[in-house]
Amino acid sequence: MQEKPLILDCAQGDSIAQYFPRPSLLSSHQAQWNGMYLEFQCQPPMEVPEYSYQQHIITIPTRYGVEVEEIVEGKTQATSFQAGDINVAPLSLPRRYRWQQEFEGIHLILEPELINYAAPELVDPDIIELVPHFIQADPLIHQIAIALKTELERNGSGSKLYAESAATFLAVHLLQHYSTVKPCCQRQEGGLSHCKLKQAVDYIHDHLAEEICLDELAGYLGLSRYYFCRLFKQSTGLSPYQYVIQCRVERAKYLLKKGDLSLADISVACGFTHQSHLHRHFKRLTGVTPKQFLSL
Repeated sequence: MQEKPLILDCAQGDSIAQYFPRPSLLSSHQAQWNGMYLEFQCQPPMEVPEYSYQQHIITIPTRYGVEVEEIVEGKTQATSFQAGDINVAPLSLPRRYRWQQEFEGIHLILEPELINYAAPELVDPDIIELVPHFIQADPLIHQIAIALKTELERNGSGSKLYAESAATFLAVHLLQHYSTVKPCCQRQEGGLSHCKLKQAVDYIHDHLAEEICLDELAGYLGLSRYYFCRLFKQSTGLSPYQYVIQCRVERAKYLLKKGDLSLADISVACGFTHQSHLHRHFKRLTGVTPKQFLSL
């Protein structure tokens, strides 16, 4: 009797690890991203038993030239990963993989709700269906995956807002290029109204020392993630993530000049996860370190 395919739930942190001989080198589960997970793995030559996920999964290699076989419904496809390639496997699609060389890559795992409700203004969430794509070039997704891995390595739990912003544009990109129903993009100029922009800016400043959730901020204005990010950037010239970092650095400058707090306490008061997080963004935006700033 043929065994039933394994059904894996990637919301459970160990769901992938139990079927691979090596643990993940990096995982986003501790960072608690909303609707998306990242697993960075390096696995030996092997064949993975047939399985399906309860989420959509995108695989992005970080080592190239590895030949991979995908077996779906008894049909085998084989090709090698090159720079910029990705593999898109929608949820509930049973498949099996095997490779003869060590495979290193990033798995981006997306909850279906993230795709369905990223931009309900553009497409009916009830009719969305992603189409599988076996190893094809997509430099944009490849770039997003590498950037997410870098941000997770650097900032850990402080990467949440960055990840939510990236996940929003990733979801819309998937709708535009990997869905059976293409979104109808409505062109909207002018950005947020003066009132809504003030609400957004006030919310950010009121919660600057806390973890700012993109869904909560967009919901506070009655907008989807996608529309809020798009209109906010039209209004300010910056993404919400970039704007928040800029505001945190400005508050750090103010607190440094006051001289009441240590650098570690200033980092926490400005919403940075640790002192080196503040140091990196402060120098990137001002050209000097916090200590050098005090001597100016």
